[in-house]
Amino acid sequence: MRVPIFNAGINVTIKKMVLIVSLVGLAGCNTTRPITTESNVEKPYVHIPRSYVSMSCIEHEGVSYIYDFSIEEPIASGPLGGRMVHGSSCGGLIAAGYALPKTWHPGMKVKVRWKPNGRDYVEKTTNIMRYDAIGDLYVHFFKDDQVRVVSALPYPESKNHPILENVTVPPPEEE
Repeated sequence: MRVPIFNAGINVTIKKMVLIVSLVGLAGCNTTRPITTESNVEKPYVHIPRSYVSMSCIEHEGVSYIYDFSIEEPIASGPLGGRMVHGSSCGGLIAAGYALPKTWHPGMKVKVRWKPNGRDYVEKTTNIMRYDAIGDLYVHFFKDDQVRVVSALPYPESKNHPILENVTVPPPEEE
């Protein structure tokens, strides 16, 4: 079968035009951010050694079923700020891989977001309680939308867990 030269010329021209449009489009993506006084200021980077830990949540007396929860490190709290880890309902451990600093330091805050039974999502920012040894991350939900976050090696059923399961009032927040 013979292809007319006219059609072959159109096909080559179309291919060239597609190539040119693609190159122009890609060149547009290769722009650099304009330099401003704000971008010239370098912030010192501080390396914070972290370990990835599993997480879980505990519903204390007076709390309705938690369908869904997430933990987010606020942006102001460090170099990995804004990173969110999502869990499902309270129950077993979730191997979600939250990057927890190996050493506790004052001011470690997280934003907790959860969906109680029959209600809209609730969101609170709280401190991570002091820990000496890194362990799994546990989110404790109390009545009146109070929340505490702890890192602990013992499970919540243990008498050595920082917040016992039968406690109905959250411990005071530490700074």
